[in-house]
Amino acid sequence: MSCRYTLSLAALLLAPIANADIGFPAAVDLARTAVPQGTLLGIELRERLNVWAYEGDLYDAALTTNWGPRFHQDSGDFLGLDVDAPDASDLSNLQAIFDRLGTATIDFADAQVIANDASGRSDNQRIAFDMEAGVLAFQVEYFDGVTKMYVDSVTGGIIPHHNNGDDIEETLPSTTMVSGVALAEATLGAGWHAFKAEAEIEDLGGVVEVLLFNMKSGMLAEAVVAGKTIVVTEFAPSGSQAANVADLQANWDSVLTNLASALAAAEIAYPGAGINEVELEIETEKTGTTIFWKIALVTVDLIEVDFFVDATAPGGGGFRFATAPVNAVPGDFNGDGAVNALDLSEALNAWGLVNPPMDLDGNGTVDAPDLAVVLSNWNA
Repeated sequence: MSCRYTLSLAALLLAPIANADIGFPAAVDLARTAVPQGTLLGIELRERLNVWAYEGDLYDAALTTNWGPRFHQDSGDFLGLDVDAPDASDLSNLQAIFDRLGTATIDFADAQVIANDASGRSDNQRIAFDMEAGVLAFQVEYFDGVTKMYVDSVTGGIIPHHNNGDDIEETLPSTTMVSGVALAEATLGAGWHAFKAEAEIEDLGGVVEVLLFNMKSGMLAEAVVAGKTIVVTEFAPSGSQAANVADLQANWDSVLTNLASALAAAEIAYPGAGINEVELEIETEKTGTTIFWKIALVTVDLIEVDFFVDATAPGGGGFRFATAPVNAVPGDFNGDGAVNALDLSEALNAWGLVNPPMDLDGNGTVDAPDLAVVLSNWNA
């Protein structure tokens, strides 16, 4: 027998007794089976009367009854069921959770794996649905009493929480973004429409980079606005940019909420938030075409989220929801979430041309340094 399978008697005597913990996924199944009429919103591992048990947290749709089934940590044996009415102070948050439950695409077990991978911990103490900065998230807590991870229940992404001094996305006030876009559209004149704006912080202060398209010619323009100073570069769309412009031209009449109104909606939802980027996105699927403004922001509590506003409802009055941020990787020109051969092809097709979004080093043209960025982020 191989020596790696041999264990001495002394080692056996000194080894700790293995814990037969059934684990959170099994506890989730037990809680749902015990109370089929309830919706599980949380599961917690805790000690009661010197017995460690998993406790479920379930509610009826009317939010009049709260069930708390308990199961032995090691055996899974049923230990009891607490029944009570929800605390009145929790009702508004519970209702917000119930309103968004239909959008969730991951479950407790998925959230546990994602949070543990991100935190490097596995001593889970509690996993529960919660509304975090407007995002329906799983809050995953650990036994150190400090670590908490927030996993977006829709995208599975981690919602970043920062402290002062952390390296976070550059942002500007929404009013600065709006004034930068207004100056860009006024400078370029009739027929030009802003569909994307991004905040940059330079040595001289805040800069708004605005992308605009021309309704008739299909040309693109980048306007770099610093206060009342503006530098405009017009260029022909290349690769996926051309397809994006075609979508903008075909659907622009359906856009009833402009960029300024979308940012106003974001300001209402997140007062005082800093804006990193706002972009009009058009998605066409079998069920139809969805047109919305995606606003990447950082809340006053230093939480990063992506906020979405229906562009087809006047004044930003349509659907509004938020998810964990999806930050673009430099070199992902087509925005599919990866830097690969498609992006390399786009860079090569624009080689030697003026194309600011693809000019990653800002030297005026798409060339070797930009290609180097694409290759350095390959398959990122």
